[in-house]
Amino acid sequence: MAHVLLAEDEALIALMFQDALEGEGHRVTVARDGIEALEADARDPAEALVTDLAMPRMGGRELLDRLRERRPDLPAVVVTGYAGEVHLGAPMTVLLAKPVSPRALTARLTELLADCGTLRDF
Repeated sequence: MAHVLLAEDEALIALMFQDALEGEGHRVTVARDGIEALEADARDPAEALVTDLAMPRMGGRELLDRLRERRPDLPAVVVTGYAGEVHLGAPMTVLLAKPVSPRALTARLTELLADCGTLRDF
């Protein structure tokens, strides 16, 4: 499975997503915003990103752009309540509109990782 960086400012949602991802065998690092996520990624680079779009200090769009400066093919799932206004035409990016079930999140991430060959056993 993969090391997933989860950036989500809503604690209950982060906990639900973390539990679901770990239940699928992923190793998860949780950050409360984009700045914290960048710091965590610098210490332990992730193989995939799950991020909320709207967060304090640094949102998901800027976080994704900054991480992809170093790793252009980083698979990412972007979760947002503003899907009608968001256009992320980047490759290896999935956009999910809130509310998102943990099962739907893990299924889409699994598909994305399989498509890019990132799935592996720890």
